[in-house]
Amino acid sequence: MDFERIVRLKEGESILRIVRSFWLVRLPQAILAGLLVMAPFFFMIPLFSLRTFGLAAFLLSVLTGIVYALRLYMEWSRNAFVVTTRRVIDVDQRGFFRRTVSEAPYEKLQDVSFTVAGVWGTVLRYGTVVVQTAGSQVGLELQYVRCPQELHYLITETAASCQPENADGSHSQRVTHLLDAAADLNDAEARAFLVALQDAVSHGGQEHRLSVRPLEEIMTDNDEG
Repeated sequence: MDFERIVRLKEGESILRIVRSFWLVRLPQAILAGLLVMAPFFFMIPLFSLRTFGLAAFLLSVLTGIVYALRLYMEWSRNAFVVTTRRVIDVDQRGFFRRTVSEAPYEKLQDVSFTVAGVWGTVLRYGTVVVQTAGSQVGLELQYVRCPQELHYLITETAASCQPENADGSHSQRVTHLLDAAADLNDAEARAFLVALQDAVSHGGQEHRLSVRPLEEIMTDNDEG
């Protein structure tokens, strides 16, 4: 399935991994669907001997099995965590006509946890992964994830790698605003600004930061001097 049609990726965003539930968990339901389709063929003669009633039972069992199998496949293939370079997207498909899409941007990520419970979960190594965001009481959840610790690691590491980029972006914005403000200064104010900048560079090892001193204060110091 092409998840890009559902999640609508943003500019510069790419999909890192699509994680579905472990297919083996749905095996009993798949066997039931197969029995509904195949069993009537083994009892074809007795059923057809009942004429209309037998034919109706035959067709009903086969059609029910096919529809049930299609629903199982659709729910398995379209229920997934889509991990991108910017966020985690939870696509939740219920039946043929109900779909819920939720997302958790990395900048709002508060907690990522996974749980492996029960004998079968421990033996087959599947569990539940929950992604919690700040300000939301209901997190994103995907059950029956194969090797949930790998998904947990992928999400946490991708979120951590985004933090320095965000910090650099904020720093670049502050520098841009400072340069824009300096461009509007007159000659006297520009000289005062350069003096303060030189002073900040010479005291780089001390707790002296130009960004915390407003330009009005720099101008006042220059006038007093």
